[in-house]
Amino acid sequence: MGDQKITLPPDSVGRSIHTRERTVSGPGVVQEPYVIPISVRVSSGIYLAHTGAHTVQASATNGTSTGFWWLYNPIGSAVIVALRSVNLASQLGSVLATPTSPRILLNAFTFTSAPSGTAVTPRKADTAYAAATASIRTTQVTSVVTLTEPIWSWMIYANETAVGGNSPSGSTSAWKEDEQPVLAAGQGLVLYQPDAGTASDTRRFITNVAWSEYTVP
Repeated sequence: MGDQKITLPPDSVGRSIHTRERTVSGPGVVQEPYVIPISVRVSSGIYLAHTGAHTVQASATNGTSTGFWWLYNPIGSAVIVALRSVNLASQLGSVLATPTSPRILLNAFTFTSAPSGTAVTPRKADTAYAAATASIRTTQVTSVVTLTEPIWSWMIYANETAVGGNSPSGSTSAWKEDEQPVLAAGQGLVLYQPDAGTASDTRRFITNVAWSEYTVP
């Protein structure tokens, strides 16, 4: 069956449909409606943050009071926060035998009380966006954090000898919209080290984080 067409009533005071006129074989002149795929999300902003240089710890951290950074969606927040991407890159900070390869783990959590600690000021992807509602901090005090589910991990490389060397390593996770870890009010994400490292560990790594804030009609 060839192309078909639907004939609409004459123009009136009703709503207009955005179309493009085109001539096709068979029906002749037709109006093609524009279809623009959009998300159900009503975006209030996209935010980017760099959390500085971190050092692998000789002892494991717990993620509740010790870790590398925490991303909070504050209690009472009117927006939903979705993690768009996390980028990690590392290198050895000095000559060191590193027989351990601890995980760097991204874990979800819930919390009570307003977060405090060392804040990181994110950059708005567009300076016209409102200030971020979510809070990202490199120390965790005041809040009572309860870990829930692990989401993603990255393993620090190891050197077999003190005179060995490895190229810098890195990893980036950028989730599709329907895969993004989503934070309701009172929820967050922490990056921490659940496994012990090496005595006097000097391995360093950086993280870059991007998240969205939105509402749903």
